Amino acid sequence: MAFRLLPSFALALLTACAPWPQWEECSNALCATASTGDSTGDITTPTSGGGIQTVTGADESSTDVELDTSSTTLTEPAGPPAVVEFKLTPDPIGFNGAITVAVSAEHADGVRMELDSGEVIELAMIEPGLFDGETAVLTGLVNGPHVALLTPWRDVVDGETVQAPYEVALPTPGSQGFWETGDLIGGGQVAAMGVLPTGDVVELGTFLPNGESRCYLRRRNKGGAWGPDDLVTILPDNNCAPIDLVIGDDGAMFVAVNREGVDGVRWWLAKIPAWGQAPTNLGLGAKDETAVALARHSSGAVAVCGYAPSPWMYDDTMVRIFRPNLPGETLNFDFPLKQAHWFAERPRDCVYIDDTLALVGEMYGPHGDDNKLRDRLFILNLDSEGQAAWTVAPAGAKTQSGAQAVDTDNEGRLVIAGYTCDDACQPEGDLRIYDTRGELAWQTSLGTFPTKQFGTRDLVWSPAGYALVATGGPKGNETAFTVRAYAPSKIEPVWTFARKDGQVLHLALALAIGHYGEVYAGGLGANGYPAVAYIGG
Repeated sequence: MAFRLLPSFALALLTACAPWPQWEECSNALCATASTGDSTGDITTPTSGGGIQTVTGADESSTDVELDTSSTTLTEPAGPPAVVEFKLTPDPIGFNGAITVAVSAEHADGVRMELDSGEVIELAMIEPGLFDGETAVLTGLVNGPHVALLTPWRDVVDGETVQAPYEVALPTPGSQGFWETGDLIGGGQVAAMGVLPTGDVVELGTFLPNGESRCYLRRRNKGGAWGPDDLVTILPDNNCAPIDLVIGDDGAMFVAVNREGVDGVRWWLAKIPAWGQAPTNLGLGAKDETAVALARHSSGAVAVCGYAPSPWMYDDTMVRIFRPNLPGETLNFDFPLKQAHWFAERPRDCVYIDDTLALVGEMYGPHGDDNKLRDRLFILNLDSEGQAAWTVAPAGAKTQSGAQAVDTDNEGRLVIAGYTCDDACQPEGDLRIYDTRGELAWQTSLGTFPTKQFGTRDLVWSPAGYALVATGGPKGNETAFTVRAYAPSKIEPVWTFARKDGQVLHLALALAIGHYGEVYAGGLGANGYPAVAYIGG
């Protein structure tokens, strides 16, 4: 679970029980304590409904002091730090989101909260005696009862630790929360997805009005609903095929598509500052360039990743970087081995790791001592100065390999989904983690697929601590819309979602993760219509 401080949360928990901090729910014991100054009392049994919990206060004693009116006023020494009350809301929590915690303590400079995951967090002091914060619940894999430990402190003195029970009751991981496909906008498919700062989900796809290919954006709320104002056609007068979508922290949408013009098909990058606003042109690809993915840097820069033909007819890696208010910068790279253009590099995806842009894909050429033409998985790391560092996977049990999608985990490591196969290639999907030194740290199989097109189509890392892969179905269920979650400590998936209506093709093509680990997937549904699924994570 993650934790964030909420300085404004205390305002929602205050009532009229002066001089104590005013809470929305004020027990008789609390009000009585406030009016009499008696902070002792029995511990109230914790409830599962998230009500205020009252605990024993600090010991109080009084000493009669014969006052000398000519001397300074004497004050009673403070007792040990003690938790007086706490409240966790909501309890139980039934959706991905935050549990807020508010604590009233006396004689305390602070309150530490320790979760049963081992994470220790310092609550924020809202005012003397009142502390609050938030813990994020990101996955139903932790469903069940939990206990947070609250320890008040002053200087180097710790008070008595109090147990704060709560319950997580999220939807079962892999369960279907929402599913939509059918003849709502015509035939087509979802190619990419993203989440706006509001929590709304945006899909980029293609549909076929009047038999012509057009690109669209569709916005949905967290329940999956959408209306007429939530569907926008991009380039309504041009044949169009979607490539990728990324969304900035401010809600700006960056959309890459292939558009057909008078001189043929070229990739096009546009920025849409906010929903309902017109797209702004950022860049247009050169003839015969192929764009495959977008990556967004925290500075607002967006990279278009792909490949372009070299004079020797082999493809070289192509990157176009668009920084705010600057023209695009074009970079081309060729693997520096033997002699120029011996290898064709075709990136399939890219991602930023801090200031480094990592591209992954397939490198085709004379690999191995026998110089036989094969594909091998490659990683190209570009630093902020444009310097390139290459990693090419060696042959393992199989002679060929390739990367199809990439993301980063919460440790800054590369998570790569791809495949391996022999020279007669029937691909076996695999998932890999490369550490920060570029060494393979973990690998597991995703099963065999009829072709590479049925293998991994998208990959995202969840803040809940696992990788999500969108693929065709595993062996025996190849035509299912399939999303699986893999934790690095496990070989088998920790959960699986599969949907198939009748004996027709379904295919998961795109994934997105919400701010609290919500899982969204898109692709191709029954009878060739766009499909969208909201899945319990």
